[in-house]
Amino acid sequence: MDIALKESLRLKRMSKTYYTYRIKVANRERVEVEKSNPQHQSLGEPSGVFRYQERIAAAQPILEIARNNIENELNDSTQTRAIGEALFEILFDDVLRQDFVNFHFQVVQQEKQLLRVELDIDERGMPEIAALPWEFMCLPQKVNLGEIRFATDPSIVFSRRRSQWNPASPIKLKEGEKLRIALAISAPDSLPTVKYQPIQEALEKLANDQAIPIELLPIVGSANAEAINEILREEPHIFHFIGHGRLQNESNQEVGQIAFTDPDFEDEAMWVDADFFSGLFAQHRPGVVMLQACEGGMLSASQAFAGVASRVVQMNIPVVVAMQYEVSNSSASRFARKFYDRLAKGDPVDIAAQNGRQSIALGPTQFRKRDFATPVIFMRVQDGYLFQRPEDNPTAQTSSSTSASASNLVRGKVDVDEAKDVEAAGAEVDKLISGMVEGEVKVGKAEKAKLIGAKVGDVGGGSGEVKADLDIDEAKDVNAIGTQLGDV
Repeated sequence: MDIALKESLRLKRMSKTYYTYRIKVANRERVEVEKSNPQHQSLGEPSGVFRYQERIAAAQPILEIARNNIENELNDSTQTRAIGEALFEILFDDVLRQDFVNFHFQVVQQEKQLLRVELDIDERGMPEIAALPWEFMCLPQKVNLGEIRFATDPSIVFSRRRSQWNPASPIKLKEGEKLRIALAISAPDSLPTVKYQPIQEALEKLANDQAIPIELLPIVGSANAEAINEILREEPHIFHFIGHGRLQNESNQEVGQIAFTDPDFEDEAMWVDADFFSGLFAQHRPGVVMLQACEGGMLSASQAFAGVASRVVQMNIPVVVAMQYEVSNSSASRFARKFYDRLAKGDPVDIAAQNGRQSIALGPTQFRKRDFATPVIFMRVQDGYLFQRPEDNPTAQTSSSTSASASNLVRGKVDVDEAKDVEAAGAEVDKLISGMVEGEVKVGKAEKAKLIGAKVGDVGGGSGEVKADLDIDEAKDVNAIGTQLGDV
């Protein structure tokens, strides 16, 4: 990657700060909120009434239109807004609505920063609530703040993240390493045609763009367990599955299933449940799993583990993106292109997903269809930074810049010539470095030079930005000491 581009991406990442508004549906009666600043310090924990029981009946008819989309009945932005407002009113009572409006104004308008909104719902205990299409959510028009849709607004980053999920550690990439994407397609002849070509072409185009560090692994054309095992040996960073999903009743329970291509009879579908599919990632856990299946992201109201996507994230997969509705290839392609492009360029995963949904909304379907609210992101990465490159390491960057600054400050600027009393030199060093260096000076026989070592060791307040190991033996010339300090 070009050096200038690397530096641009690094500075872009360092300039981003996010405030967080975490919404937890504690039970069927209460909603709890945790607000925090970019340093994860609490800014308050308001709570409100969860109005699901009193409002779901009125919202159900329009939610059914979104869910079933019979004869494309959902074809109006006013309808999608009505769905979004209904969901907002269920989650935010009057107190929380005003709290959110105030916090949004503070973060977005005054601080000019992004607002990360995380939704935490227990799929096991409240599956029918987790199943609601929260990605439609928008501020009611009566608030008079304009068009703010949570899943696409450029000032908001919306994701689903359970507090019980342990945060995943960033995946460290080597210098120059590309993001490896595995594309697996299951298209048995016994099921409707899977039009995967637009996605494949979009990924190939990204991989051929020299400015975008992406590598497309050999495509798995007839996805089954054995073929997926084989491609996972290549340790892809991203696994993208395209195929069919369904909810199947087993023992009076609706179980999420995905169709594989039968290895012995390629025209037949081999249905596997969420547990079987999730188990395939035990040998290698990609950073991102993308499920582009009809019901891959849908959470059933009657199943213990909510949908295939939710089960996959239980396997410690850092990020799972899934489609909660069947989506057109055009919209799926727009999302994938933008999502992978932003991810490869260093954006946090939830911001990349937000940009992907924005791309759909800016396309032909706009907000008239359900497409913009179809991609769901389940995230267990704190701050969204999943892939970490060497040049993105803030500690290394700080060390480098601090070292240069220390060199300029110390070398040639300690105005002591052949000083017999190095205490004076120590005072100069203390004053000049001014907390920028944390050092450890190993002194041999020069006992008075220990004073400088003590001073250098004390500055910096244990910041760890620079750790120096200086070896001064019988140092009589303070200039020599200054030179060694300058090399820290």
